[in-house]
Amino acid sequence: MKSRFWVPLLALWLSGCSLWSEDLGQPRLVVNLTAATNINPNAEGKPSPVELRVYQLTKRNAFEQADFIQIYDDDQGILKSELAVVRQLPSLLPGESRQEVIPLGAGVQFIGVIAGFADYREAKNKVIYQPVIVHSAAINIEVDGINLTVSGEEE
Repeated sequence: MKSRFWVPLLALWLSGCSLWSEDLGQPRLVVNLTAATNINPNAEGKPSPVELRVYQLTKRNAFEQADFIQIYDDDQGILKSELAVVRQLPSLLPGESRQEVIPLGAGVQFIGVIAGFADYREAKNKVIYQPVIVHSAAINIEVDGINLTVSGEEE
């Protein structure tokens, strides 16, 4: 009778351990996205979705030296050996808030973000950030009008 009680309890306990093993696995980058209701105004001034790319970089030099169009058109060629991982995020909608979780590449020290605003010449559309990376990292990406902001978060 005692084994009938302990066997299911032991199985439940062991399966519960596997729930936490996910956090101990591959390092990850948690990206918290927030968009104001006025983002990326089109020709009529109406808000529209914006395209975002997140670059995981081992160094910052190439990203800082290149302009938005150079990176947008040829990120692989421009960023070369400094690029560990690039992720095109689903378009961010006006007023939207969401979270994306991305595997964190080996040797990543910097996170670069670009936003494909319609008025890219006037926009603040390129930001580089150095997060605190222990095992994983978290960043906040905020879009307001034609301005892109990236900040960090304790993970």
